[in-house]
Amino acid sequence: MKRLAMLLVVVAVLASSVAGCAAPTPEVIEKEVVVEKPVIQTVVVEKEVVVEKPVIQTVVVEKVVVVEKEVPVTVEIEKEVVVEKVVTPTPVPPPIKKAGPVTIGAGVPTEPHLNPIWLYSTFRLWPLILPSLTWFDDQVQPVLDLAEDVDINEDATVYTFNLPEEAVWSDGEPLTAEDVAFSYKIAINPAFPQSSWVAALSGIKGASEYQKGEADDIEGIKVLDDHTIQLELKEPNAAFLFNTYLPIMPEHILGSVEPEELETHPYVDAPTVTSGPYDFVAYEPEQYIHLKKKADYWGTEPLIDEIFIKLLASEATGLAQLEAGELDIIEIPADEVERFEDMEHVNILAAEGIGYYVLHFDFRTEEQIAQLNKPTEEGGSGYSIVKEPKPYLQDKRFRQAMAYAIDVNPIIDIIGGGVAKPIYSSIFGADWAVNPDLNTYDRDLDTAKALMEEVGVTFDEKDIALWEGEPIILVYLSSTGEEPRKLGEVLQQQLGEVGIRVDIKLVTSAAFIIAAIDGEGDLIRNAGGRFGADPSVSSLYYTCKAGWARLVIGICNERLDELFQQGVAVSDIEERQEIYWEASAIQNEELPSLFLFTPSRFWGVNKGLGGLKPSADPGYLTWNIEEWYFQ
Repeated sequence: MKRLAMLLVVVAVLASSVAGCAAPTPEVIEKEVVVEKPVIQTVVVEKEVVVEKPVIQTVVVEKVVVVEKEVPVTVEIEKEVVVEKVVTPTPVPPPIKKAGPVTIGAGVPTEPHLNPIWLYSTFRLWPLILPSLTWFDDQVQPVLDLAEDVDINEDATVYTFNLPEEAVWSDGEPLTAEDVAFSYKIAINPAFPQSSWVAALSGIKGASEYQKGEADDIEGIKVLDDHTIQLELKEPNAAFLFNTYLPIMPEHILGSVEPEELETHPYVDAPTVTSGPYDFVAYEPEQYIHLKKKADYWGTEPLIDEIFIKLLASEATGLAQLEAGELDIIEIPADEVERFEDMEHVNILAAEGIGYYVLHFDFRTEEQIAQLNKPTEEGGSGYSIVKEPKPYLQDKRFRQAMAYAIDVNPIIDIIGGGVAKPIYSSIFGADWAVNPDLNTYDRDLDTAKALMEEVGVTFDEKDIALWEGEPIILVYLSSTGEEPRKLGEVLQQQLGEVGIRVDIKLVTSAAFIIAAIDGEGDLIRNAGGRFGADPSVSSLYYTCKAGWARLVIGICNERLDELFQQGVAVSDIEERQEIYWEASAIQNEELPSLFLFTPSRFWGVNKGLGGLKPSADPGYLTWNIEEWYFQ
C-alpha cells in the first residue's frame, strides 16, 4: 500500500518598529499543509461466474449466475488540507518604565465636581495643582506645603502662616493671603451646608456663626499682609495643623462669583488656573485626570513631566492594568502582595497603616435609646429604635470576656494578609502616644468563661452560654463583602468555644449606618479612620457626644471626655503623652470596642519609578512628588 506523507510549515514573523521602550509582541502564524494518508475505499465489484451442472431429467444445461461480494479494489486518494493557527509565543513581561507619563490608579470620585469644596476623596490630586497651607507626610503628620513657616502661640490658639513672596498663579497673578482667606470662607459658606470642611474649620473663632448665617464674616481669619495669614481659635488646639489642608483657590477668579452660583462656574470642573507644580489639562469623569508639569514653576520643579490619574470603577480592573503595565502605581490588597512580588516589572512598597479594624459593642441602655427616640424638638434625635438592650453587654467584664475569647492572630492572617499590627485601644499612634502597659487580652478561654460567670452567665450540659436560662446569641453586623463575611465566620468559630452563638447579618453600605443605629447588631464591624496619626482623632468616636458613641455604642465616660479636651489644649509632648496614656488605659479596661488591628498599606509600583514614600493614608500618595524620578 502506497502511503504519502508531506508536512510543509511556513512561518511568517511580522516585525514592526514600536515607539517607546516596549518590545514588539510577536505573532507567529503557522501554516500547515497536511497531505492526508491514502484513504482506502473498498469498491464492491459484481463478478459473474458460470457454473454448469447436469440436469438428469432434461438435456437443457442450466446457467447459474452467482454474485460474489467483497472483492476489494483499492483506490488511493490524496487530499490536501490547509490548517492555519496562531501559536502563542513565550510571554513578554511588561516593560520597566524609563520615561513618559506616570499613570496612577485611583477610585472614581463620588462627588459632583473637581473642586476642593466638594471633592475630598481624591486628595492625591490637590498638592499637584492647588497646594494647601499644610499637607501630610508618609506618616500622615502635618508638614508645610504652600506655607513657608508657621508660628503657634503658647496656648495653641493663634496660628500665623507666612507665604512665599514668589508664589504666583499660572496666569501670572500673585498668590496672596487674600486667596487663603477667601478659600477658608467659601469652603464653609452657608451655601454649602454639606461641605466636609465645616467640621475641620469649626474651631476657628466665629466660623460656626458664619456657617450658620449668623455672621457676615469670620473674626478668627485675619490677613496681616499680602503674605501673612492668621487663624485664631476659640479654644486651645495643639492638633489644629491636622485641619489646615484645605487647597487654596484663586480669589481673583472666583471671588466675584456669588456662592449660590459657584457650582455652575466652569472652574469647579476645570481648574485651569493653578499654583502647584502641575497645570490642569483635562478631566474626563469616570476616566482620568490629566496634568502636565509647569514650564516656569515658582517653587521646586518636579522631575516627572506628565501625570495621568486613572479613575477605576473596580479594584480588579486596577490590578489587571498594573499587571499588564498599563498603570505605574496603585494600591494593592494584602492578599495580592505575594502574587505581585513575583512580577518582574513591579516593586511592592509598604506603609504601616493608621486606620483601625474594630468591632463596636452596642451596649446602649433603655434610657439612652429612649432619648434617641425623642422628637428633635424635645431634645432627642427622632429615631424609632426598637432594640431591647442586652444587660450582660453593659457589664465591662462580659466585654472583657469577649476579648479573651477572641484570637486576633488568625483574624490578621485571614483579613489583614498576615502583616497587620494588633491594637489594644483606639490610641495607637503617634509612637509617643502608645501606652506600653495595656492589657493585650491574650486568648484565654478559662478566663473568658470565669468573667462571664461573674456577670451571671451560666452554662448548660452542652456548654452553651445562657442568660436567664436562654442561649446567648450575638448578632455580627457589617456591610456586605467577602472580607466581612470571613470575619463573621471566624467569630462564629471562636465565640462558639465559649458557648456563644453568633449570627451574621450583612447589609448594603448605604443601609449599614442606619442598621447600626437601629440596633440590628451587637458586634458592629468598623474599619478606617486616621487614629494612628494623632491620639486626638479618637475624640471624634469615643466622647459622650461623638456620633458612634452616642448613636451606636452607648459609651459616655466623663473622665475620658476631660482627657480628650486636655490632650488638645497642651502642646508639650510629655504632657500630652501622660494624658493620652490615661485615656487609652480607660478604653483598654472599658472596651467600648474589640480593638483588633491596624492594617498595613501596600503599593504596586513599576520598577522604573523611584523616589516614592507611600503614605499610610492612600489619599496622600503624592505628598513628595518633587522626589519622584525614573530610574
